Amino acid sequence: MDTMQSARPPCTERDLPPAPPLTDENLALIGRALAHPERIRIIRQFTFCTPHIVQEIVDHSDLAQSTISEHLRILREAHILFVREDGPRHWYCLRRSLLRDFVREIEDLAQANQLVEF
Repeated sequence: MDTMQSARPPCTERDLPPAPPLTDENLALIGRALAHPERIRIIRQFTFCTPHIVQEIVDHSDLAQSTISEHLRILREAHILFVREDGPRHWYCLRRSLLRDFVREIEDLAQANQLVEF
């Protein structure tokens, strides 16, 4: 195992502070955060439950670091990503449970709309 890998902080769901409740406002915030293809590509980089630093994310993109940082900010504000600060490093962790809860809420909306006749 290389030193970069061994220096990673824990990033399992139980290691993260809880996300805020999925209010209508937070559902909309998550929806807006997911509404950009580059942010979806960033999320896809989190295939394993290991945190990533910005440079690792930039290395897998054709975008400038400043652009990636802006996308990361939006994902953080939507609580999709959580950041752990470790000196100069910022480790990003994906809240998979939040995405699963978001999907369930959207499915509930779709089901509720099927019951209403106009």
